[in-house]
Amino acid sequence: MIIHRAAAFLLLSLCVTSCVTMKQNLHNRSVTKSIEKDALFQGHFTGFILHDPTTQENLVEINADKYFAPASNVKLLTFYGCLVALGDSIPGLIYEVRDDTLFFTGTGDPTLLWPDFDNQPVFDLLAETTHTLAYIQPDFKDEVHEAGWTWEDYEYYYQVERSGFPLYGNALNFLYDTTHHQFDIAPPFFEDHVELFATYNKSYAHARHIDANIFQFAPDTSRSDYKNRVPFKTSDELTVALLQDTLHRPIVRLRHHDFEQPNIKYSTESKDLYALMLKRSDNFIAEQLQYIATQALGLDMRSASFRNHILLHALYDYRNQVIWKDGSGLSRYNLVTPRFMIALLNETLKKISMEEFKALLPNGGQDGTIRNYYKPSSGDEPYVFAKTGTLSNNHNLTGIIRTQSGRDLLFTFMNNNYKGSSYPVKIEMEKILRAIHEKY
Repeated sequence: MIIHRAAAFLLLSLCVTSCVTMKQNLHNRSVTKSIEKDALFQGHFTGFILHDPTTQENLVEINADKYFAPASNVKLLTFYGCLVALGDSIPGLIYEVRDDTLFFTGTGDPTLLWPDFDNQPVFDLLAETTHTLAYIQPDFKDEVHEAGWTWEDYEYYYQVERSGFPLYGNALNFLYDTTHHQFDIAPPFFEDHVELFATYNKSYAHARHIDANIFQFAPDTSRSDYKNRVPFKTSDELTVALLQDTLHRPIVRLRHHDFEQPNIKYSTESKDLYALMLKRSDNFIAEQLQYIATQALGLDMRSASFRNHILLHALYDYRNQVIWKDGSGLSRYNLVTPRFMIALLNETLKKISMEEFKALLPNGGQDGTIRNYYKPSSGDEPYVFAKTGTLSNNHNLTGIIRTQSGRDLLFTFMNNNYKGSSYPVKIEMEKILRAIHEKY
């Protein structure tokens, strides 16, 4: 009797498992057909993987081993590299005190005097010390822009210059004063470098001279904060001048100093910087994180040193599936396969939990770069947690999708070489991802 019951239970279990498997296979085929037969997706190069991290099974694969330009999906790679290299806090300053002098140098930390960060422990240290301040030039070995970037975008906030000791986000900010109905300039150090126009005039084409910190600006209250930030040309001379102007005290500039017992002043929690990078897709943070990581890894202050270290150590098994040329994804030389992106997500989940990862990524319908897309039904929680990657004619999305049955699946959806706006592509992607959310 017991044997018969056991056999019946086993048979029932096999039937249930078989039914579940058949149902999922039907869903998998439906998703594949929806993408492969879609007229819009047929008009450009599309790659897609839907992956179950519990079983480590790819449920759907389309062009999984083809190479795509990832755009800002590269930030997921930079994020993973920083999880490998950095701890819970961001090193903001290297310093030591000898006799009556405080010697200090940069780590590449982007937060110093940046308006996005109210708490300024590094600035407080420099402002409160009674010692003579000596600025040591960071051994910064890179060009201010990376290979594959668009050179004429030098004046736009999304392509701020990289440096070893950033200040004010390496950008000039035009801030609208609603009380006096005027634009203030921050930092005020640049007030004499700006020519203001009453209205926009096509007679000047650029907000900043390509080779100098000479700015032209037409106040317009309708302009976004994004457009009101203009990168300035960086240099060690300017860094010292800005620090002196802000601290109201003299600073000695030295090319070299042997730190015998260096101290580190931390600036902010790592997760706060990661969240801002991923949700806002901030290129400047992504680029600067590479330099912070080189310091932590004992490498020279060169972004390629960080990338090579991560590929040759933490991601050695996947190194042939990626060409990694910068931290932000601005470079057109970056290439990845969808299979690599799924492997990267899995490796990231070995460093942080699924819920931590979701919190750092843009949440569909709520925040970041997908706040206007992938909106959940009224009263429901977000179901898409993913990083966008957009360049002209390219739009990608990689992350986590929460299904109505309670599963967390990984996905990457890559679209390259379409004509026109990304809007129709996003709408079709949303249809596919919502169907997955509802059926799996």
